[in-house]
Amino acid sequence: MRARVFAVALIAVLCSLPMIAQDIPKGPDVWDSLGGGSTDVTLSGNDWKLLCGVTVGDTAVQLKGFNIAGLGTGDTQVDRLQDASLPSIGSSATVDIQLTALSLVNDGTHPCSPLTLRVKPDPSVTQGLGTMTITKTSAAGGTFSATVLVDALIEAVDSSGTVKGLTTVTGTLGDTSPSPWSYAAPTSAAAASPWYPGVDPATKKPVRVCRIGKKILPARHCYQPRPKCKSIRPVPVDTAAHGGTADAVIIAVEPCSIDADPAPTTN
Repeated sequence: MRARVFAVALIAVLCSLPMIAQDIPKGPDVWDSLGGGSTDVTLSGNDWKLLCGVTVGDTAVQLKGFNIAGLGTGDTQVDRLQDASLPSIGSSATVDIQLTALSLVNDGTHPCSPLTLRVKPDPSVTQGLGTMTITKTSAAGGTFSATVLVDALIEAVDSSGTVKGLTTVTGTLGDTSPSPWSYAAPTSAAAASPWYPGVDPATKKPVRVCRIGKKILPARHCYQPRPKCKSIRPVPVDTAAHGGTADAVIIAVEPCSIDADPAPTTN
């Protein structure tokens, strides 16, 4: 009887202990693309002619992310299509990945200025499958590397939103080096438990991740984990400090979703 009671108590204690996740479930990874020269693509002379009729040589255009409705500040989504089993430190798993959302606009002038260049997945094709290899290097997380296939549609739009020209580009983006991931989220990250790519497992801070295009003309895409999305919400305050006239104040914070289509801009 005493042994049975001990066994039941032991089971209860074990069940109450926190579990360290061993598997990374399949799901989406949402990113904020970085502008300011961190994201660019070189378009051929033929691409520029299709976009706006200009005659130029191969020319790079700087890009930046434009938020996608429902993804907070996110502008890029890549889905992991299988679970990754990581039973022990040092184990690795390779899963298929697929680009499912992309929203970029030009970041500065370009040969088709003042038209705005808008980049999104090519709707006429199914995005190809790339791979991601996830390695567990500690109980806190590890590293990952990925190769993403991209079929993109680039549109040149005027100030009224009318598409004046378009072209398609195809390429493969590969990591410049393995990037960190963490089981634990930084306070600034959007929830994606139990997997936080682009987060240093030791410092719990987001890091910049870059992929370089593997095609005839170069491309580069740098991004970071999106911050936690918030809503405009009431925040209680000390009414005495406000003359006793207010029960709460409304503060504006980062929206959880915004318009999906970028408004055309002039450069």
